[in-house]
Amino acid sequence: MTQRARAVRVRCHYKRVDSSAPVEMLHRFRTLTGKRAAGQVLDVGAFDPEDLLGYRHVRYLALLGASAEVSRVRADLAVDPVDADPAQLPFPDDAFDVVVSRFSLCCTAKPRAVLQEVGRVLRPVGQLLFLEHTRAPGVVGRAQDEAQEMLQGTRLCRLNVEVLLQVQMAGLVVRRADWFWPAAQVRVPLVQGIATHPDPQYERELGWLRDSIGRTGDPPWPGR
Repeated sequence: MTQRARAVRVRCHYKRVDSSAPVEMLHRFRTLTGKRAAGQVLDVGAFDPEDLLGYRHVRYLALLGASAEVSRVRADLAVDPVDADPAQLPFPDDAFDVVVSRFSLCCTAKPRAVLQEVGRVLRPVGQLLFLEHTRAPGVVGRAQDEAQEMLQGTRLCRLNVEVLLQVQMAGLVVRRADWFWPAAQVRVPLVQGIATHPDPQYERELGWLRDSIGRTGDPPWPGR
């Protein structure tokens, strides 16, 4: 396994035994993936055998950055362990019905590039299911920025990735987002959610609006 692929599995502090993610949040996300993951599925960052136990309607499962133990837990599925950079996925366009991401965006220097790749391999009606730790708003977020600055170069898990913003900047639409604030002050907040491609109608209307506003001297609305 390459260093980049290995990073997806081990770098995030929430994947360490001594700093595991809250059980309640993990359970909620496993319930979500068990209900929504179906067909062709790409799973990025599975780190516990229980992560895969809820899959019921999966025809093909590609595992990126998973340990050998996790890869073996579902012998009943067509599991394909993948050794690749998540910013350069070795799959054709529109390959997956669902992409699952667990604590992986903090482990890359270019989270937007990873999400753009997710968008590329995700089918037009597909879903991205994500569980990540994220930068908080307000004073907590500023504290995360300062902590990240102090820890620069000493750790491989970034504390202040703005997950929802990165998802949107990659061209996806956040359909649902649930926040979780761990009790321990040293832990950063988590966000779980669902993202999809924009609706075609939304894309057409937005394109028309951009074109209209972009014409110098023309009114943005017809008939005015």
